[in-house]
Amino acid sequence: MKAALGQGLLSMQGKEWQQHRKIMDTGFKFSKQVKFLPIFQKKMKSLFANMDKCTTMDNSYDILVYCREFTINNTTETLGGRDLEKSTTIDVKHYSQQIARIMEYVSAISYKVFYQNKHILKWAHSTIFKEQRKTIEFLHKELVETFEYYAQGDGCDPHYVKNVECVAESVLEAIKRGDISHELATTGLIHLFGGAFETTSSTLYFTILMLGIYPEYQAKVYEEVCEIFPDNDDGEFEVTYEHITQFKYLDMFIKETMRLFPTIPHFGRLIVGGDLTLSNGTVLPEGLEITVNTYNLHRNKDVWGRAANTFDPDNFLPSKTAERHPYAFIPFSKGIRSCIGMRYAEMNLKVAISKIVKRYKFYCPAKIDDFVLYNHISTQLASYPPLTVERRTFCK
Repeated sequence: MKAALGQGLLSMQGKEWQQHRKIMDTGFKFSKQVKFLPIFQKKMKSLFANMDKCTTMDNSYDILVYCREFTINNTTETLGGRDLEKSTTIDVKHYSQQIARIMEYVSAISYKVFYQNKHILKWAHSTIFKEQRKTIEFLHKELVETFEYYAQGDGCDPHYVKNVECVAESVLEAIKRGDISHELATTGLIHLFGGAFETTSSTLYFTILMLGIYPEYQAKVYEEVCEIFPDNDDGEFEVTYEHITQFKYLDMFIKETMRLFPTIPHFGRLIVGGDLTLSNGTVLPEGLEITVNTYNLHRNKDVWGRAANTFDPDNFLPSKTAERHPYAFIPFSKGIRSCIGMRYAEMNLKVAISKIVKRYKFYCPAKIDDFVLYNHISTQLASYPPLTVERRTFCK
């Protein structure tokens, strides 16, 4: 991760990580994240424009592409205060493709052992991954310019959005105080950028697939959205945080999607502060690097029952959640190193799915047992199932 994106939350350890996390947390205060809601909703317009063109699709890859474009628009504006739709130099479609290629690059050098050799990696950076390195350099340059713009305090570039309180502005205050260097602030935001892009776009795509595969659950999500927003507004309603707290079944549906298809299928941890003794008596010695396998944990029949591989939103009924171990469901990991953008992702997803399900009806003939995943730093399908997107004509 460090070799690909530079130093940041995903690669730091110990006190260094604690200090960096404290700085980055200032940009993710709840009061600030709620102010991102209008941005999430504004960006739905371009997502609707893309999905309106969809009918019966032989494969649903284009839906993933549209989810990525939607996410890159949101991420760039909330993290860096830049509105890509007003940019004269950045094409959103091309940009999202390049960011996706960066994640492929990060995955490749993480999983292929020979890239651990610094000489081979150096060669690959100048050949195989030359374009990805250029994109990372471009992203680095854009973030440096962002810091410079906000440092001036009186800019009038229409490319930037005023009164957003983006994450970069909060980090800039830490730079001014001398709490963090310009370089570390920039690479730290690149880590956040990559994490926000992959987490939201993949989960949004898988949630749409689940809506299509399970029409009976789709109907329940639709019914709840219509109860909260009864007008025939075609998904154009305004979502407040109060509305988000009312999405009970939608919340269960999204969580069940993240259970079976967690964006990050596994993550690493280092044993520090002495040996760690597990509840079964196994001792993990200090200094041991371990992998937590989220994907298999979420499908463990000892934890989730005999139907662990079956999609069922009722797994997240309050009564069932209360009796389950709190670490049984960890799509954003857990503990002090839990995902900094967890609430950000949840709000973004609920805004998007509530609007999407009000506007469209989905049908997917595939079965999740047929899904084939391939080895990647995030959960990815080896092939994309067909999907029918039907525009709703009214709200019951």
